[in-house]
Amino acid sequence: MNCEMARELIGADPDNSSPELLGHLRSCPECQVYREQMLAINARIRRALDLKLEPRSRATGPSSGGGPQGTRNPVAGHAGDAAPSAAPPSNVTPLRRKPAPGGGLLRSRWMALAASVAGALFVGVTLWLGRPSESLAHDVVVHVEGEPDSWSQTRPVATEDVAAVLRKSGVKLGAGMDPVVYASSCMFRGHYVPHFVVMTKSGPVTVMILVNERIAGTKQFHSDGFSGLLVPVKAGSVAVVSRTPMQLDQPARDVVQALQSGS
Repeated sequence: MNCEMARELIGADPDNSSPELLGHLRSCPECQVYREQMLAINARIRRALDLKLEPRSRATGPSSGGGPQGTRNPVAGHAGDAAPSAAPPSNVTPLRRKPAPGGGLLRSRWMALAASVAGALFVGVTLWLGRPSESLAHDVVVHVEGEPDSWSQTRPVATEDVAAVLRKSGVKLGAGMDPVVYASSCMFRGHYVPHFVVMTKSGPVTVMILVNERIAGTKQFHSDGFSGLLVPVKAGSVAVVSRTPMQLDQPARDVVQALQSGS
């Protein structure tokens, strides 16, 4: 099962727990995050639909002429003096029946319910069409956490293997980067992107070349023990992530230079 199939299943039924979907989720952090968001939307809609509407109040006891208990019949001089079917005199204007008590409350409750559901659906559509750019750093960290073995590699990856990863993503790199000890072509936000680990003098650093993920400027971030840097480039952006405190400016410059010399 690929990411597109998994997201179709999640979108149709976020509670789906088929073995095929669960197997995919175990190996795909991005789809795990997507499912959690869809489950949260479903929970919000359920809470809105669980709103309990108060029943309309009803008058009890005998009534006369269709009016509330204890009122005088507008047709006769005293309650019960005239038969229910008696026609009103021509010189008397019948009173209009007042709305049943609680009608306004019922309408307002339904309006509140409609507003809650509409708000939840708006959030769902927003998430479906695309998440805000502010969540890019979070998604990068989630993806990196999903590949913990990448940090333990120490032997340089063969040049042809790095080239294969770049071809799948349509990215070209020139010289300038530190030795690549891990290389993978990963699905990230609907695109295959190169995911490298390079061995710098200060330790291993993850590099992700995020095709089509454009940002306004360089941004630093810290999340779940990771430090990172997002840098805008012509092809989209570059993420440089470290598990230990270190300066990431130089590794980021090296990647940008390699992209520029390779284009």
